[in-house]
Amino acid sequence: MPDPNPRRRRRALFAAVAGALALTAGAGLLLWSDTDVLGRERFCRGALGSAEVRAVLGGPGRLEEGGGPDGAGPASSFACDVRRADGLLGGGRPRMRAELAFERADFAFSAPLRGAGPAAGLYFVGGATGAASETQAWVLLPGGCAGGPPDSRPGRVPVLTLGLSGGRGEPTALAKAAMSAARHAAEVLGCRDAGMLRTPARLQGPVGADDPASTCEVPGFRLPEAALVPGKAERGTSRVTGRGSRTRACEVRLRGPGEPRITLTVSDDPALTRGVRGDAEATAASGRTVVACSSGDLYLGMSHDEAYGNLLRAQGGDAYGKALAAVFDSFRRAVVEDRGCGPGR
Repeated sequence: MPDPNPRRRRRALFAAVAGALALTAGAGLLLWSDTDVLGRERFCRGALGSAEVRAVLGGPGRLEEGGGPDGAGPASSFACDVRRADGLLGGGRPRMRAELAFERADFAFSAPLRGAGPAAGLYFVGGATGAASETQAWVLLPGGCAGGPPDSRPGRVPVLTLGLSGGRGEPTALAKAAMSAARHAAEVLGCRDAGMLRTPARLQGPVGADDPASTCEVPGFRLPEAALVPGKAERGTSRVTGRGSRTRACEVRLRGPGEPRITLTVSDDPALTRGVRGDAEATAASGRTVVACSSGDLYLGMSHDEAYGNLLRAQGGDAYGKALAAVFDSFRRAVVEDRGCGPGR
């Protein structure tokens, strides 16, 4: 039976229309805040495409850039953050930081160990020089970049790094995004030999290496007694990245409180050896050197974590310097003999 009150009918109709509009607006707002509909196509001065960023920062949430290089600062050095917006539902979401800076060519191997360490990375095979993991990726840019900063120190090379915080991603996705950003940066900087930035054929991860007679799969190498502290740092296990990559990193994890770690690296990658040869600070005494081999230059590097460094310092005297020098000298001699190389630079 029809409602005899037309005013009440109009109120009901207005309420229905208003409810439908509210639902539509709410759905539109949710779509806007939790997806990339009509969002940006490029980020970080065009260095990263939205598809690459989405592959790294999986899940819902609109892509946003913050604290980036847009508007000021030289193109030769920048840091840029991209994240998934929290949206209407709230909750923290991953954030990716892209950074272009001039560093040591072996910055990934000569710095104090933090986090998982170089031996946990997946290294590029058959292309550019770099590595990736679930939380970071880095790529060395070609040398001879005309657009470098005027205050860059001798021996420093351009490096593109990506770091992921608040979550984990696929190493292949981080590697792809880092490669794209590195190519863009090389073009902006006017780097020569951009052919160095070829897409790697694959990523080579770590494998087991627990032979005590050939630590780090180097025949005849084992940690010297000077590197050990009874009951606190004794011989343990090691793992090394596979042979597919031109760069191999080995982590020696000692038995003792805090599981002290030492990382040893070998590389015949020209991008790495050339960069280190141009660095006046690269000496055998500092745990970094380049040796000449019949097949070309070979880089050798060593680093350690805070637990091992603190333990050695606690022994007093010159235990710290003696232990590190003994490890690196033993490692260098074993590699040189194995590969038939000359003395360090």
